[in-house]
Amino acid sequence: MNNPNWREQWSARRASFAEECRQARDDLLNDLKDPMAAQRRVRDDVIQLCAASSHWKEKGYDVLLSDPNRFRSVLPIMRYEDFVEELEREKHTKGGVLSCSPVLRWLKTSGTTGTPKYVPYTLHWLLNYRIPAMKAMWGTYTELHPEILDHPHATLDTQTVREDVFDFVHGVQHQAISNRQPKINSRDWNPPWYDAPWFDSEMPSEHTRRMYHRARHLLGENLHFISAINPSTLVSLRDLIAARGQELVRDLREGLLEGQPYTSPNEEAARHLETVLADEDFSLKDVWPSLTLYSCWLSASAGLYQSKLDAIFPGVDRVPFMSCGTEGVTTIPVDEDVRSQPFAVGQAFFEFVPTDVPLGELVEAGTPVPTLLLDEVEEGHDYHLIMTQGNGLYRLWTGDIYRVDRIENGAPRGHFVHRNGVFHSFTGEKITEAQVTQSIQRAMTGHGLETGLYLCGPKWGDPPNYVVVVEADEPSAELDRTLSEAVDRELREINIEYDSKRESGRLHPLEVLTVRRDAIAAHAESHRRERNANQYKYKPFQQDIDFVDEIVGS
Repeated sequence: MNNPNWREQWSARRASFAEECRQARDDLLNDLKDPMAAQRRVRDDVIQLCAASSHWKEKGYDVLLSDPNRFRSVLPIMRYEDFVEELEREKHTKGGVLSCSPVLRWLKTSGTTGTPKYVPYTLHWLLNYRIPAMKAMWGTYTELHPEILDHPHATLDTQTVREDVFDFVHGVQHQAISNRQPKINSRDWNPPWYDAPWFDSEMPSEHTRRMYHRARHLLGENLHFISAINPSTLVSLRDLIAARGQELVRDLREGLLEGQPYTSPNEEAARHLETVLADEDFSLKDVWPSLTLYSCWLSASAGLYQSKLDAIFPGVDRVPFMSCGTEGVTTIPVDEDVRSQPFAVGQAFFEFVPTDVPLGELVEAGTPVPTLLLDEVEEGHDYHLIMTQGNGLYRLWTGDIYRVDRIENGAPRGHFVHRNGVFHSFTGEKITEAQVTQSIQRAMTGHGLETGLYLCGPKWGDPPNYVVVVEADEPSAELDRTLSEAVDRELREINIEYDSKRESGRLHPLEVLTVRRDAIAAHAESHRRERNANQYKYKPFQQDIDFVDEIVGS
């Protein structure tokens, strides 16, 4: 099933991988000492890369070669849909339309709308941006916890996968950014564990079976680090061990993998797992006492998983995963701060627009919009993010909103807040995910309760209202009433339009329903798509209230 020489390959690759990651981290830290110089370098690199492309010549954008400072006045702010015509041409030419670098892959993302996108993954972008970003992040991991490279079984990397691709666009693969199959060249993502049996291309693509294989291969080993993108992946690993623990014990004891002969029996590991399973509240630290670190997204809605992560990783250090999307990298962790990370000033040319500016309306109308540069943003403010990437997508309005938390030596640090346009509104109140999260946290803290996952949706009626389902240790009708009043009161204080609509009777009070712990997590996991499960996201805001019947019962 796997490469028998993978341990030797791990050992041969370890030192060079560590050095490459250290160098990428050092490059990032140096850029943060003079962020505007790094920003100018990225801007000028994009101009040099794209000026000779057919799109830039047709539009006259190549004038920027002689005057790069006109970048924002010459190029319009764009949405993904504004690039569709050029992307369709690029699918045929495989490069030369938006940038003068060959398109090696098309990156797949469903985005907020669920409609598949096509983001060009060019050779230039891979070599100079995306892979250095990955290495810089792992440079932080290895700097803080060097033991994660102590031996071949020290790290379980679930951030990336290797899956055969069957979706092509004129002969070019169309796949998720997390899929690193096949390796394009020697400078592509190539960690020491690339050929490990829990990472290679023969791993099952179905999520549950893949998690089983990961657990089976690493049980009984001194695992130090589990890395993921989404916190739900870490929770699902613990759930998998709980659900299929006895099968894992059997396979360990008999040297099997899913019932088939595989390795020598491991009685010691089998006995340890049996002991762990005897406690239904076991943690992954119980499973692997050697664990010292985990990573995943830890801000915005992902932060609602923190209480679950604390339970399954007691006493284990944490470092966030980079803030990024298929379209590009925004922040990269340089320390253990789980909320705020420095903007990746060498990854993209960043522009910002305050959230009180009606950016959507202005872009739709073709009206020029003043933007702020990295050295003009202010602490504590939220901004629409506009970024120019080294793959030809220039001045792209991502739809992401970021908060600038603080500025250190001229380099802003921030975190993702929410997606623009993701809100609920019956009568113009436009309540956002961040507002509902804050209201729930305030209400539950005020009653001595711990905030976990929640779901919120619109309930149509005369008048309509919102329904929120939250987890609690002891759900009850009395608690439902108490929290309904408290969350509604907090939301009225946070959102003045919601308060006005409640005061005038155009909205009924918000309704809270409590359910047992882990009920929402189980519901969310049941909706994970087996294909591309690595990019699965929990979404607190729902378009209807079907989840109420599914979780609470009719």
